[in-house]
Amino acid sequence: MNQPLSEDDEGKRVVGPDGEEIGTVEKVDAGVAHVDPKSSVSEAVKERLDWGDQGDYTFQETHVESVTADEIVLGEDGQKREAGER
Repeated sequence: MNQPLSEDDEGKRVVGPDGEEIGTVEKVDAGVAHVDPKSSVSEAVKERLDWGDQGDYTFQETHVESVTADEIVLGEDGQKREAGER
């Protein structure tokens, strides 16, 4: 991702690399997105993002693969892949 996360990203859908909707960005603070997760988010996705039962669900810019006008797409395994990695 070339641009840092900002307040402009608040309200966007968050989706996994497979297109599964994870939730909505509630707030962005210093490059960290705070997410309101969908109740249907799988345990595998929560584990990949290191989301326990803490109630504050976040991810950092380094987890982002791409950002569009409507959504933020997270990288595989919650991590952005470097060029050439599979």
